[in-house]
Amino acid sequence: MSSTTASEEPPYISSVPKRTPFGAFFSRTLPSYTGRYPVGVRDVELPIPKQSFGNFRHKSMPSTDAGITVDTVLFTLFYPAEVGSEASRDVVWFPRLRQTIDGFIKMANRTPNCVYRTIAYPFAAAAIWRTTFPGIENAQLRQPPSPSKWPLMIFSHGVGCSRLMYSAFCGEMASRGFVVAAIEHRDGTGPSSRVTNDDGEQKDFYWLDWTDLDWIDLQEQPKDDTTLRHVQLEVRLAEVEQVQKAFQSIASGQPVRQTGSHRTSFDWARWTSVDPNKPIAAGHSFGGSLVMAAANDSRFDFSRIIVFDPAVQRKFSCSGREYQIHENTLGLEPWTGRIAAPFLAVNSEEFSIGAEFTKLLRILPTVSSRHVFLIPGSTHPSFSDVFLILPDYINRLTGLEVDPLAVITLTIDAVSKFIDGNIEEARKDKSMTEAGGRLTKGEVGKAGEMTWYDI
Repeated sequence: MSSTTASEEPPYISSVPKRTPFGAFFSRTLPSYTGRYPVGVRDVELPIPKQSFGNFRHKSMPSTDAGITVDTVLFTLFYPAEVGSEASRDVVWFPRLRQTIDGFIKMANRTPNCVYRTIAYPFAAAAIWRTTFPGIENAQLRQPPSPSKWPLMIFSHGVGCSRLMYSAFCGEMASRGFVVAAIEHRDGTGPSSRVTNDDGEQKDFYWLDWTDLDWIDLQEQPKDDTTLRHVQLEVRLAEVEQVQKAFQSIASGQPVRQTGSHRTSFDWARWTSVDPNKPIAAGHSFGGSLVMAAANDSRFDFSRIIVFDPAVQRKFSCSGREYQIHENTLGLEPWTGRIAAPFLAVNSEEFSIGAEFTKLLRILPTVSSRHVFLIPGSTHPSFSDVFLILPDYINRLTGLEVDPLAVITLTIDAVSKFIDGNIEEARKDKSMTEAGGRLTKGEVGKAGEMTWYDI
């Protein structure tokens, strides 16, 4: 197959992605992307200036270094790929299954011993072993139609997730002409992440449990995970900053240096076609909190802000690494900042009928341009890939009332119209809910039909 030139527009790959009621249980692959371009996928890990956050030690490991230290940043690139690449066209969704399962066991406050592993491994293997998503691993970046450049989107995952757990969203955006950098946050909010330093040495960084921490400079120890989340937010802000700096270097013709195991030949010259200025910032749950914090931080200048079920229960400040304990005042309130960039929130029904949604609504009047959509019948995790993999019967047991692919499709539709400046079209023919008190299930709307919330 010959490569298509930059001036030619390839046909759309497919009009409707397909998924069976059995999810990926038999096919072992996620639905195809619907955009114009094949999607390339590549992991990038870069050495960054060493930084430490938080003054605590592990009770179970008192001899370890205090706080969270980061000296590399890892992210997966989803991007428009050159047609005709000979690389593999399926990317493994969970390449490190054992370590990830161990991380999930730790998240459940259980030590990963032989008993828990014996129970967890067979179930996890039956559900996700060798499951892939439709990317072209390490493909060449396609040249954009002249004279434009590929816009950059930076994506942040939620607590308990990882960078590849949103491949449906990130890959779909790449198929529509975006370069998406999905960050693997090394802040202890994910089940497991492998860190490779500049010498090629590897270590696994697992879930960080707030009950295992002894805060050295606090007379009274925290009674919940809020203090830890403050520190983890600062880690995430530093990681986003380094990712953006890396793309600014690449755009200026300065190739970035990768860490030991990722030092492979890579044509960074092609990546000067990515525009690093005013990227789009997107995130789910705690990733949404990060995006809102970054949008109120002088280090960043985003063109668009996109959040899915932002975890607004966390009170934070962007004035540096200082933090305070607010045991009885969780939440972003009082919100003292402003978000100047256009803002889109797509929320699940589970989020919309909860207390967090009302807190989000109190914050949004400080946002100059804001748009809020709800997806009736959806649940908080349905923005990730998880429910695309599981059979519908299991999904319904969790409370999901609609096809999980419909959640992704509705989300992509709103995001695409928002970025293109056609958000009014997304509102068309949608039921509108007047702002007021806390929503109930009956007020959200009909399952599977997106609702616009009028603020």
